Amino acid sequence: MLTDGGTLHCPLILAVVYFFHVYSPIWRVLSSTRRARYGGPFALQFIGYSAVTSHMSEQLNHRSGRGFITPGLVLAITLAGCASRTSPATAPTIPVEPADFETQLSEYVQVQEALAADDFVAARTELEEFAQLTDAATQALALVALDAGNIEAMRADFKPLSESLVSQELPQGFARAYCPMYDNGSSWIQRDGPVRNPYYGAAMLTCGVVDAAAGAHMDHGPQHGGTVFMAPDSFHHIEGIYPEPGVFRLYATNNYREPVDVSGWTGRAVTQEDYDADTDEFVEVAAFDLIPGPDGAYLEALIPGGAIPAEVAAKVFFEPDFPAERFDFIFAELTVEASVDAAPTSGAVALDAPETVPLSQRILPDIPAQAGDIAVAIVTRDRQIQDMIGRGAFTEIFIPALQAKELALALQRNEQPLPDAARNQVQIAVRHLVRAAYLLDWYGDLGNKNDVDSAYGVFGDAVGIISEVYGLPGGQ
Repeated sequence: MLTDGGTLHCPLILAVVYFFHVYSPIWRVLSSTRRARYGGPFALQFIGYSAVTSHMSEQLNHRSGRGFITPGLVLAITLAGCASRTSPATAPTIPVEPADFETQLSEYVQVQEALAADDFVAARTELEEFAQLTDAATQALALVALDAGNIEAMRADFKPLSESLVSQELPQGFARAYCPMYDNGSSWIQRDGPVRNPYYGAAMLTCGVVDAAAGAHMDHGPQHGGTVFMAPDSFHHIEGIYPEPGVFRLYATNNYREPVDVSGWTGRAVTQEDYDADTDEFVEVAAFDLIPGPDGAYLEALIPGGAIPAEVAAKVFFEPDFPAERFDFIFAELTVEASVDAAPTSGAVALDAPETVPLSQRILPDIPAQAGDIAVAIVTRDRQIQDMIGRGAFTEIFIPALQAKELALALQRNEQPLPDAARNQVQIAVRHLVRAAYLLDWYGDLGNKNDVDSAYGVFGDAVGIISEVYGLPGGQ
């Protein structure tokens, strides 16, 4: 056959040309005729193929001593060549009955984990397997991702595939995860555990949050009488205690509040740091190794001369190749270590408690009618936050921070007249305060004092502007 430009594609022509070249004197005449007589690319193509086959015939027959390259053999070979060039790629077969959803998810998660590991080849292999298990609609999305030429393109195509699955009820052991940064927010499904982001891989492996899987507790109360923070992986709960002078212990539980074996973890308990203005970093001055306790039940650091009050920054490596996570603990007194089986403290949420009203609504503040009174309420929350930071009660910050956010938005909507310059100042301050309030909520749960202080710096400056506009004492 011919292309639009007249070029011969199928090697079958070689066999035909060879046959006539050997057995037909007429063809010998045709093959020596110039293009000027017959014209067009068709004649040139035949002349070219004639020369090639003539050379092949002479060389091979000469080497063998006999004419073993027969027209039939050439024809058979070239027919096989044509078949191999024209056979279309076979798409995965759609099963008559797709596999059950848990089986599909098990294979889907293999794709997710390969992308999180930056393994493009493995992701392609697992996608092919996944496509064999699904219905036609899901398979179509999988094939689009399978057609990607590189891992970044595959990640982009993995998003619509994932979003077609996340709305379904998940079996035990699987959880939804969400990354707010990738493509204006992207979801996926993974095994219940630490965040493993398939969209960023190693670049930001733990970026995102994991929804509580079926059976997971929403209990963030201490089990040993200490202070509990949520790890950035949205899975581990970290509890620090100071049961006696110079002894710091760190316990960990999973999303179900079951003890985690920390024998493979390492870290340091930092008791003194200096700030280096040139590098904008804190330099450790006094730090002590965190050593796994019996059976990996906890990490422990012995701090010579440790006294109360004590401040300890635990820098913990969950995995060898990952950066340390920081958790700041402030102990005003020695911890009275409670039994794991003891009743939950006031910081815990009872599992059988009815949640008729979401927490976000239960903490909504009363909004005063006058703008000046709203500003006073904002300053009051600011002082509460300062007190909590000073006590190390980082997990309590979210209540006054989010209340201040609601009050600030109400202040922005208030119709009490202000000079244009003052109105602009308030609007800018409100934007900064709202963002900082969300960060205080997030960093407070993580227990990183440096991040809390940084977020509060923005928050406090915004409160200071509002206080100045309304003639109140400064917010900081």
